[in-house]
Amino acid sequence: MIDFTSTPASNGQSETKTLGYVAAALLLFCAPAGLILAYIDRSKASPLLASHYNYLIGTFWKGLLFAVVSVILSIILIGVLAAFVTSIWYLARCIKSIVYLHRDEAIAQPSTWLV
Repeated sequence: MIDFTSTPASNGQSETKTLGYVAAALLLFCAPAGLILAYIDRSKASPLLASHYNYLIGTFWKGLLFAVVSVILSIILIGVLAAFVTSIWYLARCIKSIVYLHRDEAIAQPSTWLV
């Protein structure tokens, strides 16, 4: 039998790193998969869903552009701030789409660069 009480306490740093790696792996897998599904289903969707698909397709490509620019700008250290702002922008757009879809509302301007 294993005695779990005698193991040394960890500081939680390794668990945090592991969660970060898992989140990155999920993002790298799920975002392109969602993009492919959006492209496939967009033509068959109702106008309501089509506006959300267009909005999220644009969010993916614009977010990818911002991420590449952030990586390039990280050479002069402003890229770290740009990456943080890009993450907030990406998350805000995804949440907006979920909220509008829950309300059964279309996205008014799916091609906008703003939130």
